[in-house]
Amino acid sequence: MRRVAKGLYALESTGFVNAYIIEGVRGFTLVDTGHARCVDAVTREIESSGFGLHELEQIVLTHWHFDHAGGAAGLMRRRRVKVLAHPDDIPFIKGKARPRPRGLADRASRLAQRWWFASAPLETVLPAKGGDHLRLLPNWQVLDTPGHTPGSISLFQPTQRVLLCGDALSNRGGKLRLPPAAFTQDPALGRQSAKRLAQLGVETLCCGHGPAIPSGACLAIDGLFR
Repeated sequence: MRRVAKGLYALESTGFVNAYIIEGVRGFTLVDTGHARCVDAVTREIESSGFGLHELEQIVLTHWHFDHAGGAAGLMRRRRVKVLAHPDDIPFIKGKARPRPRGLADRASRLAQRWWFASAPLETVLPAKGGDHLRLLPNWQVLDTPGHTPGSISLFQPTQRVLLCGDALSNRGGKLRLPPAAFTQDPALGRQSAKRLAQLGVETLCCGHGPAIPSGACLAIDGLFR
């Protein structure tokens, strides 16, 4: 587990996707869970890093994709907590809706999900949308950042100017970029969301993929649109 900022840690057991722990008023919030196959590893990392799974108070999902939300059901079997996501993504997390694939790459990804990363849907997911302040994280703001999925959200801490953006931005290969169009429901809308993030003056940026940018992230985000 890596400390990213005060009260914020990045898990190291989720492989090709990122998940984060935010210390709260009590216990901690898990932002994204990784995919279904890393639940055991995530549990071990939490238990061995100075936290305990009994301190997990809530899970916030930035969007419904299997690599970000797939581990939620497995973690819920270990500890029952509230799971929150944007209302537009809740039907997908609950298995009530399935979007049409955007192309061959998206279709192949969904086949891999079905056969290798299969996860159980959740019965109960509570809504969290732009403008909300989460009860256990009063210093963090929920931002609507749709495009990658209809209900993608980000979390922003304005005092420290820390942003957890899910897949609204990607830092794969050490280069900040927009998420791949092949896996994005509405690339034009996603670009608009990223432009709004560029106006926040972000200092520390934590994407769903790739390493965190610990300082000066606003320059990297702004550079996408110059």
